[in-house]
Amino acid sequence: MILNKRQEIGKKLKERRQQLNLEQADLQDYANISAATLSNIERGKANFTIDKLLSIMEVLGLELELKIR
Repeated sequence: MILNKRQEIGKKLKERRQQLNLEQADLQDYANISAATLSNIERGKANFTIDKLLSIMEVLGLELELKIR
């Protein structure tokens, strides 16, 4: 279940990056993360910290929203 969520998050981040015509190298520089980390996050393979996620989201103009199910 958690793996699926990581994949979903990674897919959404990648889609947004592509919408903005940003290369991975640009996003990694702006978000101050490594190329390997960004690649793994986009593929749903990384256990990322909330700080890294928020840093990427800030660059992509996204915000985190929590909802009660």
